[in-house]
Amino acid sequence: MNEEPNPDIRETPLEIGDDAPDFTLPAITDGAGQIAVHLYELTPKSPVMLIFYQDDGMPICTRELQAFAQEHDLLAEAGLHVYAINTNGIGSHERFQERDHYPFPLISDWYGECVKPYGMWDADERKSKRGVVVVGTDNRVRYVLPHFNPGSVAAFEQIFRALGLA
Repeated sequence: MNEEPNPDIRETPLEIGDDAPDFTLPAITDGAGQIAVHLYELTPKSPVMLIFYQDDGMPICTRELQAFAQEHDLLAEAGLHVYAINTNGIGSHERFQERDHYPFPLISDWYGECVKPYGMWDADERKSKRGVVVVGTDNRVRYVLPHFNPGSVAAFEQIFRALGLA
């Protein structure tokens, strides 16, 4: 029996200029406060950076989020709201946030409501990929870096140049 493709799952990441799919998802802030993140409520105020990562607590994902945490003040001064997102549950995010105290919320996309339509779903691994998407105040994708490698200084330079911060 052949399954029809799900139109909500993109095979490739969104591209610059695409409409960013809206979402409302739970997130954990530092201090274990749970909030709801609604993209289209945030974007009229300022651009939003979504940092997609695979797993809470894994070494490479921890390095990825720590690298952005170190630059959080610069990103905030540039007017960006920063959120990290993956398909782990709220409880996992609470433990990860409690351990590492990230200055940005960790969004739980348990069912892939954001990850899949953004093209950041790894069907083989059944979880989110690593990448960065910036959504502008017009709800359009302003920047995309698929397959983000946190060990690459060039990747960070590329992000900061694209945002006019370097």
